[in-house]
Amino acid sequence: MVASKLVALLSTCTLALAASATVGCTASEGDSEPKADCSPQGQNRFLFELMKDAYLWYDGVPDVDYSAYPSPEALLRDLANDPRDRWSYISSKSADDAFFQEGQALGFGLRWSFDKENILRLSLIQPGSPAGEAGLRRGDAVLAIGGIDVEQVVSDDLWEELAGPDEEGHEMSLTIERAGDETSTVVLRKAWYGISSVVSPRVVQAGDATVGYLMLTTFIEPSVSELDSAFATFRESQIDELVLDLRYNGGGRLTVERHLASLIHRPAEAGALLDLTAHNDRHRDWDKRATFDELDQAPLPLSRLVVITSGGTASASETLINSLRAYMDVKIVGSTTHGKPVGMYGWDSCDKVVHPIAFRVLNAKEEGDFYDGFPPDCAADDTLRAELGEPDEACLAEVLHLLEHGECSSAAQPGGAGERRASPPRETPWHGLRREIGAL
Repeated sequence: MVASKLVALLSTCTLALAASATVGCTASEGDSEPKADCSPQGQNRFLFELMKDAYLWYDGVPDVDYSAYPSPEALLRDLANDPRDRWSYISSKSADDAFFQEGQALGFGLRWSFDKENILRLSLIQPGSPAGEAGLRRGDAVLAIGGIDVEQVVSDDLWEELAGPDEEGHEMSLTIERAGDETSTVVLRKAWYGISSVVSPRVVQAGDATVGYLMLTTFIEPSVSELDSAFATFRESQIDELVLDLRYNGGGRLTVERHLASLIHRPAEAGALLDLTAHNDRHRDWDKRATFDELDQAPLPLSRLVVITSGGTASASETLINSLRAYMDVKIVGSTTHGKPVGMYGWDSCDKVVHPIAFRVLNAKEEGDFYDGFPPDCAADDTLRAELGEPDEACLAEVLHLLEHGECSSAAQPGGAGERRASPPRETPWHGLRREIGAL
């Protein structure tokens, strides 16, 4: 695929951390439209040429015999070899479209994390998902998966194997221990469910300040209406402060992130720069300067934003922090973010979508490249046995202390200050589209 064709195709897609561009692989004689070569070799050739052209680090892509690989997924593992790239992936087109456009996912509808005692606990349950229908709750301890003890799952790296294929009806058993109850085994079956991206929006108090709180789990098209509704409530409540909980948000569409940024803050001058996307030196003409959205609803009268973060806060979530900090005070409570200052497009290839890292994202001050993530101003642990949005949940409690007293509590140390904190809890792996969804 020559660069001129890629430019023409890319011009029709929306800049986002996951967007879609349609491509054909070959053209048959007499056909007005190109037809895809969907053989393994045809898909491999398409991937190889794409990586040699549009990939942000194209000049480091090795020259390999792409025809020797059994699938584009296997080939991508060798092509995306820049040490900074932990993110390029390939997904099925049906799953990709269902998630980003419709807010639907195929899976169990649960997220798990290790707590500071290194106990694996359920951290988020999607309502209406198989996990939600089974009555699982945040804080439930997972002792075994598929009959295998969690410690063995970790040591043998069995996460992907036990999660199984993305097929309706695939079963996974969990041995669960709930506080005050005996252990039990729950069998879940993968099914399609709707994503609720805005979780637990509410208004709480911090001293004399009225505080709006919401968790956002991802940036997808249905998030726009959910955010508009939550912010309408915040305006009616005349909140003084806003807390945005992004601890489980692995990213999504930049167009939705820009909408949220514009709900939070809009500079007085029209057309103010929000972010820049910068591509490799072959495609400087793809670079884009994005401005704040002009919305019907007025932005909230905020002088600062407080964001709750973790190692799962990535991509578009970090872009929001980086973009808004060029215009307002952004405080971070929790733990250091993931560190993904780059974005990707989605190129259709037969029944798959290829997502290679294709651009850097910079704020209005041209600041970016935060590969080490953003450290917290006030450190706080994710207390998985406390409900999200409750004032006694450790991260939100630390936020409310900061808002009321103007400083971290004695129990929390700001990033880089005081004694070295204990190592953060180990993380469970989240890859590809599953990282974007933020749930199994």
